[in-house]
Amino acid sequence: MIIAAMPKSKSTKFALLPEKLPKILAFANQKGGAGKSTGAVHAADWFTQNGRSTILIDADGQQSSSGWLKDLGLPYKVISDPEILFDELPLLAEFYDVVIVDGPGNASEVTKAILIRSNLVLIPCRDSMIDLASTGKIVQFVRQAKEIRGGLPIAALYLNAVKDNTILLREATEALQSSIIPLLNTTIPDRQCVKDAPGQGSTVFRMKGEAAKAVAYAYTKILTEALKLFESES
Repeated sequence: MIIAAMPKSKSTKFALLPEKLPKILAFANQKGGAGKSTGAVHAADWFTQNGRSTILIDADGQQSSSGWLKDLGLPYKVISDPEILFDELPLLAEFYDVVIVDGPGNASEVTKAILIRSNLVLIPCRDSMIDLASTGKIVQFVRQAKEIRGGLPIAALYLNAVKDNTILLREATEALQSSIIPLLNTTIPDRQCVKDAPGQGSTVFRMKGEAAKAVAYAYTKILTEALKLFESES
């Protein structure tokens, strides 16, 4: 069953979207706590507020994004079976402008099914040595999917929940820039409003205050940058 309701707030246009959009956009990383659900939910709200019909597929066993989407009043569907996910994603893509997938926090068959079906994959990573080391497996999965699919999915890494101007941030940026998957220039800053958003049934696009505004701007830049990458490489 697809759960859908009218958004709680009036849509606001934040960006001029390209004509060519990824029909299936996934947030993936086998490391839990990297920011997949946060990124997926904010992407769903962003596309919706930019006038695109969007549904979020919660493929994570914890189902944190689906509960969040319910509070936001946005369409979602929970699918954790890899075979069903493989069959359902292209069908849903026929009815929505963008299908966003929140992947599981493990290297599983679900993750592989997502990569086989997605057009664009965004990989959030925190600026810690543990998180940086964990990106190897998802990068390997993406590389294998690209070989099978002749270049798809287009993928990019981005740093999430970062503290500004730290040595660790510089080291993380240098480490990820050496990956076979490009690193987006924009980073998502570490702000309390992002942590508060699920409990408030909101996103930074709907919250007030300078901190929320700054993170909303960062997410807009991240998604715009990713869409330009998709448009140029697809």
